[in-house]
Amino acid sequence: MPGLEGLSPLGSGEPRILVLGSFPSAASLAKGQYYGHGRNHFWAVLGSCLGFDPELAYDLRIARLAAAGIALWDVLAACEREGSLDQDIRGERPNPIGAFVAARPGIERIALNGGKAASSFLAFVAPELGRRELEIGRRVEWRPPSPEGGGRAVVLCRLPSTSPVPTRDYRHARDKLPAWTSFLNS
Repeated sequence: MPGLEGLSPLGSGEPRILVLGSFPSAASLAKGQYYGHGRNHFWAVLGSCLGFDPELAYDLRIARLAAAGIALWDVLAACEREGSLDQDIRGERPNPIGAFVAARPGIERIALNGGKAASSFLAFVAPELGRRELEIGRRVEWRPPSPEGGGRAVVLCRLPSTSPVPTRDYRHARDKLPAWTSFLNS
């Protein structure tokens, strides 16, 4: 199984919202772009939420996210995986999400893009929250580590995965849009 390295964080220098995926797809890694698989619903959903054309050039889409105070990253920095499915991820190594959030005091909310992002976040970043299943749309308070102790509260929410793989309740981008819109625009 090949060892893979993820992408660097992108977006706003002073984000209010951090969107965390699990790990980039093979297409995303090949392009060096977040959500680079043409069928992924991410850009259609975010374009609808923020009012931009999802067909804009990649750098313009990233600029639109930054203007909206949104940063992108993945919970996992590296892993082993054949193909692109989250279920095939092995040998995970997390990104330093806690330090990233602690260094950006403007982050108020973290959107977890799908089940693997949520379970990896709970396992590697916030084990103090327990290894419970986060229901889609449920908001949970998390206190990132801080040198002073205690820390500020950040709201986490697992959102429907923007993966093109359909589920019972989320088959199309339009099915995912209400949950994403509610969280990003609250």
